[in-house]
Amino acid sequence: MIKKETSILYSSIETFNVKVSYVETTSPPPEELHSSHVHPECEVYINLTGDVSFMVEKRIYPVFPGSIIITRPYEYHHCIYHSDEIHKHFWILFSSGGNERILGKFFNRSLGDKNLLTLSAEKHKELFDACFRLCDNNLSDSEKYYLFFKLMNLLDNAKIPEKNEIHSKVISSALGFVDEHLCEPITVIDIAEQAHVSVNTLERHFTEFLKMTPSSYLKKKRLSNAAEILYNGGTVMEACQNSGFVDYSSFIATFKKAYGMTPLKYKKQMNGNN
Repeated sequence: MIKKETSILYSSIETFNVKVSYVETTSPPPEELHSSHVHPECEVYINLTGDVSFMVEKRIYPVFPGSIIITRPYEYHHCIYHSDEIHKHFWILFSSGGNERILGKFFNRSLGDKNLLTLSAEKHKELFDACFRLCDNNLSDSEKYYLFFKLMNLLDNAKIPEKNEIHSKVISSALGFVDEHLCEPITVIDIAEQAHVSVNTLERHFTEFLKMTPSSYLKKKRLSNAAEILYNGGTVMEACQNSGFVDYSSFIATFKKAYGMTPLKYKKQMNGNN
């Protein structure tokens, strides 16, 4: 008699929401919808077609059909459009609170790990099929669980491609300086001096690589940092002071314009105190 047996303990998981979208567009969303692209959920972006690249924090990644970008909560990121070529992609957003232990690809990454991933051609087909099926509103509960965790398993086995970053010495220097001095009242002139270029040259590099101005990027990063501080329980004053805003009233007005609510209301909503 031959007998093989194992005992598996399935730990309970917290309830989580998943939003799966298949998107086709020829232009970026309006600027006002992207005034600060961070959120408390994990995100998976999967490219099908399009003349785009992708920025996450200080890195800019080249994007090709099959490229996967993953971000954890409050990592600053946005898609960069280089032309009006049709852009087809999947966009998956899911809450993660309490389930971090089973989302190692998102939360066990060290500081230097990349956000860009890729799979073999065969696995790409499985990935696309799972995403298209997840877009079906008529899935049974077992299908929903199966497809989501199949997606997570595929990501766990994804690799970092050889060509994994787009480099610009000026942009790298500028973004690094902003990150290191975000809580200080730095200006675009300070950023240009750190990058050893004129303000005009700095603006040209930002427009070419990021499709935004240095001042717009600085504001978005300040707002992103403030939102994360509020999410983690910080006070409105702490969010203001630790994100480089010099005027409290101006911070509240700027935050409300970007997020559609005051910093205090945002904090309460993110912490379940409506």
